[in-house]
Amino acid sequence: MNWYKKAQRPTVEQIAKSVRENIVKCYDDDCLRALCLQASRQLREELIKNGYKAMVVQGKFKVDNPNEEYFEDWDLDDFENEEKMEEEKYTPLHYWVEVNGLVVDITASQFNDELDDPVEPIKIGTYNDLDKYIPVHKGFK
Repeated sequence: MNWYKKAQRPTVEQIAKSVRENIVKCYDDDCLRALCLQASRQLREELIKNGYKAMVVQGKFKVDNPNEEYFEDWDLDDFENEEKMEEEKYTPLHYWVEVNGLVVDITASQFNDELDDPVEPIKIGTYNDLDKYIPVHKGFK
C-alpha cells in the first residue's frame, strides 16, 4: 500500500462505527446477544479491505452481575463442578476483533445489563486497558 492510499484510508474507529451501524438495527443492545461472531467477522473483512491486519478472537468477557434468566436451562452435569458452572456465568463466550494488538469490539454493550459500569457501543483498547477481555483463540474463522 502506498503512502497516499494509507493516508486516505478510514481509521479503525471509523470502520468499527460504520459496521456497527449497519448491523445494529434494533433500539437496544439485546439484539447483539447472538451477533458478536457475525459482527466480528464483518468488521474483520472491512478492516482487511482497508489495509489493516485483523483477526477475530474467541474469548470470554467478564461480567459483574450475570442475568440468572440466561442460565435457567443449565445443567450441573454439563460442568466439572458447581464452581466451574458459576465461573462460566461470569465469563460468557464472546468474540471481538484484534488489530495491531488492539481489541476492537462493536458488540460489548450487549452485556451492559450485567455490568456495574456500562460500556460504550464501540470499545477499542489494549488487553491491559480492557480488563474484561480474556482471549482464548486468536485467528478464529
